[in-house]
Amino acid sequence: MSPGRFFMITVAALIALLLHQQPSSAADKQKPGMVITAEEIRAMNVMKISDLMNRIPGVKAGETSVSIRGSSNVKVLLDGRSINDPTSRSGAVKWSMISLDTIEKIEVYKGSGSTSYGDNTGGGVIVITTKTADRFGGTAGGYFGNNGQGNVILNLQGRKNNLSANFSAGHETYEGFTVNDDKARNRLSGRVDYRFTPEFSLFLSGEYNDEKKGLRGYPERRTPNSRKEFDASSFLFGQKYGAVTGRTWYSLSKTVSTDPDKDLYASLKVLKAGQKINAPFVLPWLGTIDGGTGYEWQEASGSNFSTAREERAWVFAQKELEWEESPWSCLLGIRANYYSKFRNTLNPEVKVGYAKKNYDVAFTANRSSNLPTFRQRYYESSVTRPNPALRMEEAVNYVLSLSVRPFSVFTLDASVFYRNIRDRITYVRRADNTGRYENFGKVTYRGVETSLKWTPFSWIDIAPLYTYLHALNEETGYWLPAKPFHTVSTDIVCRPFRDFSLRVSAKYTGKVYIRSDNSESIPSYTVVDARADYRSGPMGFYIDIDNLLNDQYLYVDGYDAPPREWIVGMNYNF
Repeated sequence: MSPGRFFMITVAALIALLLHQQPSSAADKQKPGMVITAEEIRAMNVMKISDLMNRIPGVKAGETSVSIRGSSNVKVLLDGRSINDPTSRSGAVKWSMISLDTIEKIEVYKGSGSTSYGDNTGGGVIVITTKTADRFGGTAGGYFGNNGQGNVILNLQGRKNNLSANFSAGHETYEGFTVNDDKARNRLSGRVDYRFTPEFSLFLSGEYNDEKKGLRGYPERRTPNSRKEFDASSFLFGQKYGAVTGRTWYSLSKTVSTDPDKDLYASLKVLKAGQKINAPFVLPWLGTIDGGTGYEWQEASGSNFSTAREERAWVFAQKELEWEESPWSCLLGIRANYYSKFRNTLNPEVKVGYAKKNYDVAFTANRSSNLPTFRQRYYESSVTRPNPALRMEEAVNYVLSLSVRPFSVFTLDASVFYRNIRDRITYVRRADNTGRYENFGKVTYRGVETSLKWTPFSWIDIAPLYTYLHALNEETGYWLPAKPFHTVSTDIVCRPFRDFSLRVSAKYTGKVYIRSDNSESIPSYTVVDARADYRSGPMGFYIDIDNLLNDQYLYVDGYDAPPREWIVGMNYNF
């Protein structure tokens, strides 16, 4: 896509925003699967957004990963722009790009969202909205701990009349618990908002992230000289006029991997630019329909392949049906996708709900398209061969959920889910110890998840979670690797007196296979974490201990977990 073409698309989008205004859309009224507000985030007393995600039923997050109900096809949006790493193997997420103090709310759609949010949403969608400054102030803080842990953060915000601005910066270091396990991260972000009228506003935001880390390898195969560097910069121009919203984005991401022991040097750079508009419109007999359209251009280049360019475009529409004084509701949606490198798709979605005062039931069904990454198709190293012919996955998802609230201090949520994946993208290893990503097999995910929130007394909260996951390759009959059958966790928060809280978290992860032929497995393990917080006016102090019992265990992907780690930190709000 030429710069002139992209400029024309952006100008056309802005003109549409200025000329088009309709009543509030159905999507504005639709209740998301889960909403976590800024106040709830503060009450959780977590350090990182990945820690927060791990307290949501069915969600598992690492420093650069996220999955919902066993699927890593999860799209994460920050103010309407995807922050999934385009240089990764499976759409990894750079959580370090986000400061918890800048978040206004987080919306989690588990097993849904394919109509509004498009590709790579087989597992679900996580939508993060940052704050608009309403006063002058900020947060400064940091922590230190064993194994060389260190962190410094600074968040500033200010407002004058119709102009507001936010600035955030952070630096994190870690020496690691074993050889070549160190990392260093830097983050800078800023946002400027201007409200012309109550109906018309614009904002411009930008982020820069830099990360250097060692890759320690598996316990039995250490890689003491393997290194990785990641750099990413992005800009987002947001527009809002009444119920019409627009987003224009530009991002550049680069990953460099080196290992002199294997004579390896591999780089991958991905450039993205795009524009989307969401706006309600009115049709005869159907009334107000929420819809949107968009276009994105991508370019990838690397040390082992020539430049690859791709385009995609989409249009979607959805309609929420509600009946006056009826507990029933229905959401119907359809999305058409155009791809320059893949076959075009048409993905429907339907959600039927029944809500009463003390309980509600919902059923969701949709189809999603999960695209292979540039890294899976073009990246080449000493153990990975490229496969430019890799096809997209197609997934059909079904979810039946129930929420019961018999008392104000007691809430029970339960879900049954089923996912059918065709042309699943799998890394296939060959006899010469090399491999490549291929479309292989039909895979099904089915399971149950339950969560309970109970406040037996005003000074204590108890929140147990349980997930059962049945992930099977239907063609080979083998269980999928790195997918535990059972996961159980419990959070207990005590507030024995004002301004002090103590949290104890225990998580059990069941047996899991680490090879696709089920010839090797990792035993179950239980980890206990603890955290104490105390606040005195604008000052906050905390102590966080991970792996409190100092157990030795392996993560589900076969990497060894660190022994007991602790940090001591403070925050100052002004």
